Amino acid sequence: MAKKEKKEKEKKVKKASGKMGAKGLLFLILFVAMALIFLPTSILLFFGMLPSMAAFFASGRGIGARASTITAMNLAGCIPFVFKLWSTGNDFDTAVETVTNMNYMSIIYMSAAFGYMIDWVMTGLVSSFLYQKGVNRMKLIKKRQEVLIEQWGDSVAGKDLRDPSERSKDEKKAR
Repeated sequence: MAKKEKKEKEKKVKKASGKMGAKGLLFLILFVAMALIFLPTSILLFFGMLPSMAAFFASGRGIGARASTITAMNLAGCIPFVFKLWSTGNDFDTAVETVTNMNYMSIIYMSAAFGYMIDWVMTGLVSSFLYQKGVNRMKLIKKRQEVLIEQWGDSVAGKDLRDPSERSKDEKKAR
């Protein structure tokens, strides 16, 4: 039993230390190999997806609606230029030309900005909706409380309308 607990503790320590396991190392090696094989596409995607990388690093662990929204829109802006690169033979010169063309890069970066805008608008809409839902719930609770007070009196609401000296006399009698 002690060996099992020790192994579990070692796993937790390994995860907490941030070390990469064998699967992670294999994935990293394959990723680098694919990036080198498809170097022109990698160059275009690296420079095109910079706003997404910034969003992932700015959001801490890179999870959440903001980073996902920005990445999706940023990728949508990059895809037409990746297809253009592939249709011309996936060569290094076309990739550099695309990355250095300010019109193309502004289209890609504006699509990421549109992702920021979607996140900003949706956050506002959702928070407004939830606030209104809470306000309506409070109104319903107050109406229900008024009905209960009409039926049962003020004591049901926790309001004891007697003089404090009378309350203390009643408390002494109850003891």
